[in-house]
Amino acid sequence: MKRKWEATLKQIEERASQYERRPLTSAYRPRLSKPEEPPSIWKLFHRQTQAFNFVKSCKEEVHVFALECRVGDGQRIYLVTTYAQLWFYYKSRRNLLHCYEVIPENAVCKLYFDLEFNKLANPGADGKKMVALLIEHVCKALQEFYRVNCSAEDVLNLDSSTEEKFSRHLIFQLRDVAFKDNIHVGVYTRNRNFRLYKSSKIGKYVALEVAEDNRFFPTQSKNISKENQYFLSSLVSNVRFSDALRILTCDIPQSKQRIQCLNPTSTSVETIEGFQCSPYPEIDQFVLSLVNKNGIKGGIRRWNYFFPEELLVYDICKYRWCENIGRAHRSNNIMILVDLKNELWYQKCHDPVCKAENFKSDCYPLPAEVCLLFLLKEEEEFATDTTANAETKGPHEPSASVLSKGACPDADWDNGIDDTYILEATEDAELAEAAENSLLAYNGMDEIPDELLIEVLQE
Repeated sequence: MKRKWEATLKQIEERASQYERRPLTSAYRPRLSKPEEPPSIWKLFHRQTQAFNFVKSCKEEVHVFALECRVGDGQRIYLVTTYAQLWFYYKSRRNLLHCYEVIPENAVCKLYFDLEFNKLANPGADGKKMVALLIEHVCKALQEFYRVNCSAEDVLNLDSSTEEKFSRHLIFQLRDVAFKDNIHVGVYTRNRNFRLYKSSKIGKYVALEVAEDNRFFPTQSKNISKENQYFLSSLVSNVRFSDALRILTCDIPQSKQRIQCLNPTSTSVETIEGFQCSPYPEIDQFVLSLVNKNGIKGGIRRWNYFFPEELLVYDICKYRWCENIGRAHRSNNIMILVDLKNELWYQKCHDPVCKAENFKSDCYPLPAEVCLLFLLKEEEEFATDTTANAETKGPHEPSASVLSKGACPDADWDNGIDDTYILEATEDAELAEAAENSLLAYNGMDEIPDELLIEVLQE
């Protein structure tokens, strides 16, 4: 027994001596990333605000992207990562098929355009020529107002058109030049979701690809692939800062922005303050008919569209008759809401008392001639007739409803508007985003609550 113990002790001493001569290596720490992968920053959030708060806490240069995750409800989750990390997983196109760049509010950005039109409703429109003409005019304007030289060779032209819709994204690649933010670009004001190069909308199969008439070609690089360069060029927020960078602004006070509209009661063109009419001129004309009566000429001050609900919200001016009180308010205007999905319209009110009562008027059916199915059928019949009788029939003359535009003619009773209770609408994309991010809290309701309307209509 003693000899066995002595032998075991000797073996231990010999092994200890070996470890002293050849010490163990440092502790092994497993890594999830492969050596060729970029540093891993990849965090998902259900709320856009949470994603941007996380970005503020990061030392690395990270960005927010939106990922569509379910068909039908338009729900998106928000990813925070670097451009390099996203491209590493995005380039294979096996996953991450429906991605959007979130252009931060107040962030320096490139000049960009999102263009589209319905081909069936515009059978004679040449999309390529229209895009070329737009680029030409924008380049002339940049030279005239900012002394910036550019041409079609400086514009990345992306295409996701289908047989039914013409769709393009234009992103200007101006060297050492960018705009202060989205407001100065004139497109949108809040955190705009802009579809990524190579992505499609969820439920669709047509991705954004380089258009066949694109004339922009990125500089070749040994370290960056051509596809990666197109991807980086397509990112609106991807602006390289340098001492030579010029920040362009377009400071036009909103109160002085003017547009031309047709007065619904005459054929003369008037210059008025306000925003353009909606993409549904027939519905605009119907709404104007509701607020132009009894000697009062009401008008459309602004319109906004909630995408998920297919809801048009018209902010009315010069007309204050409220169904709730059976008379006109002294200073507070009304809203006309048009439910395109259910083909109904109803009235709500800016007045604090009416809002406190959660007032909503009775719902009334839209006239058949302004319902979407009727309009689409009419456009299809027109397109068919035009094609079949091109040699014998004269050019199609648009109806008066198509020519008519919403107007806000002068009226004495509108003097002294109490701006405290006028809730001005923002752009259509901002409303869509607000609905997308906020409606989850109201899941199961049949309509958009007044609180949400007020939130997104308020400046």
